[in-house]
Amino acid sequence: MGVDDPIAVNKVLMRRITDEIWNLGKLDLIDVLIAHDFVDHVRIEGLEGTGRERYRRSVEIMRTAFSDRHESIDFLVAERDLVMSYVTITGTHDGELQGLPPTGRRITTEAIGILRFIDGRAVERWGFGDTLGMMAQLGLMS
Repeated sequence: MGVDDPIAVNKVLMRRITDEIWNLGKLDLIDVLIAHDFVDHVRIEGLEGTGRERYRRSVEIMRTAFSDRHESIDFLVAERDLVMSYVTITGTHDGELQGLPPTGRRITTEAIGILRFIDGRAVERWGFGDTLGMMAQLGLMS
């Protein structure tokens, strides 16, 4: 796999999005790595809008709720223009999460994200996480 291998390039882009945008909060990179007309298939309660700004808002919501949020990539799988990541997410709920006041509790949960890339930018996203497990860890479910 050389630098000209589109699958390898897309995996590098997925790692950058995870490490630099989600983990380090470099929101300016959203304008570089996410397409303006980005299509988001991830359902997030209360999150409206479309395109790049919807993606930016989803990052802001999670980084506000979990200021020390960190995604560790367990593995990536890529085919054609798609890259799937399986991640372990950790963080402390120290900010509001969609109307829920901070609980101060730590979470460890897993998620799957899939991005489609065209010309060096993510153009589409699918994914899901263990929301029930996270809610239980926050003490909201028994």
